[in-house]
Amino acid sequence: MSPRPTTDRPRLTPPKGRLARKLFSAVSVSAVVMAPVAALALWLLLTDPVTAAGVAERGDLLPVVKALAAVVGKAITAVLRFL
Repeated sequence: MSPRPTTDRPRLTPPKGRLARKLFSAVSVSAVVMAPVAALALWLLLTDPVTAAGVAERGDLLPVVKALAAVVGKAITAVLRFL
């Protein structure tokens, strides 16, 4: 008797779809990163078109960061006042 039992069926090899899984992972990660960027750009365009135009013209993201920090600060202040 052999130390390992054998089966009648051959072993199945794992699928070779590794490229598809890695590609799907890369696309998923980029979508998760780009969705907030797109939402921020849309929010800035709707709420402050002058700042959005300046960002588009100069390519400087500092006004966006300042505007986002101001909004987050106002939200935190409102939550703390509520408590």
